[in-house]
Amino acid sequence: MKMIAPCDIALGLAGLPFKMSAAMMLDIAKRSVSAPSYEELQSLYRKDRNIEISDDQLRLVTNYIGKLVYDDDCLRRDQALDHFKNRKKYRRKKSGTLYIVTKSATLNIRTENGSARKENWLGLVFSSKNIRIIQSESGQEYRKILTREYVGLIGNAAAFGEHLYEAALRNGLEEHERIAVISDGNPGIKSFLTTYCSELDVIQILDYSHLKENVFRFAAAGISGGEETKTAWGARLMELIAAGRISEAMKMAEPFKDFKREGVSNIRAYLDSNKDCIDYPAYVKNGLFTDSDAIETGNGNMMRERLKLPGRRWDAQTAQYVLSAKMKYDSGLWDSYVVPLSYRRLGLRPPR
Repeated sequence: MKMIAPCDIALGLAGLPFKMSAAMMLDIAKRSVSAPSYEELQSLYRKDRNIEISDDQLRLVTNYIGKLVYDDDCLRRDQALDHFKNRKKYRRKKSGTLYIVTKSATLNIRTENGSARKENWLGLVFSSKNIRIIQSESGQEYRKILTREYVGLIGNAAAFGEHLYEAALRNGLEEHERIAVISDGNPGIKSFLTTYCSELDVIQILDYSHLKENVFRFAAAGISGGEETKTAWGARLMELIAAGRISEAMKMAEPFKDFKREGVSNIRAYLDSNKDCIDYPAYVKNGLFTDSDAIETGNGNMMRERLKLPGRRWDAQTAQYVLSAKMKYDSGLWDSYVVPLSYRRLGLRPPR
């Protein structure tokens, strides 16, 4: 007597969401976090694999995997916060520097009443233990970061700080000789340091790229004259700061202390609030990174551009799911973390 089973049972899809194998769901999510849009990913599947999948289906699958990742991130965050509350004393077992790099921006989020702007935080954690000196074909030496971990959150600074602390703790926050924090000067990061790093040897560094951007933006808006004059003023101010001549730079910015224009930082106030974080000659002398552009691969910025594409409105939840999955992909943790996590959550045995 023959037994005929439904196709989904025969294919091992019974009970799985979307009537799709775990491998296929993961393939969609992995491709999605690197694709410019779901529409382009849809075309890619049609062209390369002759598979027709709607952009809505691609979005739903990606959100599903992203939610698994984000939920596990939250679980690990809660465990890290429990550790923080019950810690006795920070231990120092290792030498070296742990870098924490952060950037903040705003994102247009869909709400029930239309739209709203929310903070979009990106963080990067890596250790000097995972840096190697590489020689290029031209003979020039440069530092290559072998492993790094990205953190992304759409929300307030306090919530981001909790996830950033978890990633930093896992990467040796308590075990490094010093912590170098490179940021854009956002007050939320200072709050993070006060909360989680007050007992540690922390060096705060204003992101050199952010400084340069603000200096030349101010020069374009606040300095009288033509473009050449504005550029020369900005270049001179950067030259003083790069040389460690901070008092001279402050004096140069003093005449503009009352400058006000929307979207442009008052350069005098900006330098004053960050004067303890711009001693670049000292940072360079100690072998520290000072510029996030020299560290990042650009993937975080690419993700941010995708979330900001014209005509796209994300709700905070789905944007977070995509961002969480993207951060694991950029960190090189897809196969070692996302894949086994997804299989376990689906009640399946992870592939070897």
